[in-house]
Amino acid sequence: MTLRQRLIETLRGGPADRVPFILDDFCFVSRREVDRIADPLRRDVAERAYSHCAGFLHWPSHVNRYLVTPPQFVREVKREVCDGVVTVTSEIATPRGTLTAITSENPITRTIWTVRYPVETRDDIERILSLPWELPTDLKPPDRSTLPPGFENRALFQTSVSSPFVCVAGMMPYQIFLERCADDLPLVKHLTDVCFDRIRRILDVLLAESGVIDYVWMGGCEWLTPPMASPRLYEELVQPYEAKIIERVHAAGALCHVHCHGNVRSTLERVIERGADFFEPVEPPPDGDITFAEAKRISAGRITLGGNIEARVVENEDTDAVEQAVRAAFEGGSERMILKTTAGLYRKMTPHIHRNYHRLIAVWEQLSPTG
Repeated sequence: MTLRQRLIETLRGGPADRVPFILDDFCFVSRREVDRIADPLRRDVAERAYSHCAGFLHWPSHVNRYLVTPPQFVREVKREVCDGVVTVTSEIATPRGTLTAITSENPITRTIWTVRYPVETRDDIERILSLPWELPTDLKPPDRSTLPPGFENRALFQTSVSSPFVCVAGMMPYQIFLERCADDLPLVKHLTDVCFDRIRRILDVLLAESGVIDYVWMGGCEWLTPPMASPRLYEELVQPYEAKIIERVHAAGALCHVHCHGNVRSTLERVIERGADFFEPVEPPPDGDITFAEAKRISAGRITLGGNIEARVVENEDTDAVEQAVRAAFEGGSERMILKTTAGLYRKMTPHIHRNYHRLIAVWEQLSPTG
């Protein structure tokens, strides 16, 4: 099987010649991406991973977590760089006044932190709601005619969206979001309805032609899993909205990936019920609350599970710990399973991390041989 066939068959619950392997930060579409890596240790891992890991070609959806405000209405007004950290100040000019957001990005982890949220008060909510909505200017249907040579053998065409409620929660400090849920849940549900409608309209453009987009990544439900919020909020703000998005994705012949860190024991069944094809990273204790073997038993082949090699193990522990983690991931069977790291590199690759990546790949090769 090709890398693409192996991954798609596993996601759809069909037979595959071996367990697919997703190594975050090393899923390349073309060899040129590998050749461009300057760090020799990182390039060495990429060379080995290239023949094992399917690639993902991302097509932008322009869905952000500021009430899905179109990018053309978010204007960058200031950019500062200090010790490699990039801090950006942006403004959203609404009919009722200007909102300001400040973010900082770490160049190594590529993590973006919000320093100032555009919404903090009820008046701010009214301001951002007052902005007339339109489709993002640069949004357009994907064009498969531009795909690189060999794409159909090794890669998937994907786009990404957020769970609609996260586009509400993400525009304000989290404690304020929880306060709003407690004192005015109808307002939060109305805002989530607004975000769902905007995401649906964006997906209608991206998925207009069936079979063009292969795969839709959806993240954010982890913001309402235990102990972040009550089961009631998960039921009201996650379940119905994500179910409708997954239904829309499936109507276009695409697969839907639900990404959720943390404690998922109590919500795994709900992810299955809303129809997701792929759920990851299923982190074991102490980072999560369920082992991969337990999750396989609960899901009973009704969804493909990805995981659960934790980034902290690969970066900080020894090769024996990495091997133990990979072997533990194979416990409970290998049907509808994808071996996957929980994240990419959080820092520069060291000789220690380099050895751990090679041990990870070697144990996967041993436990899931070809033929």
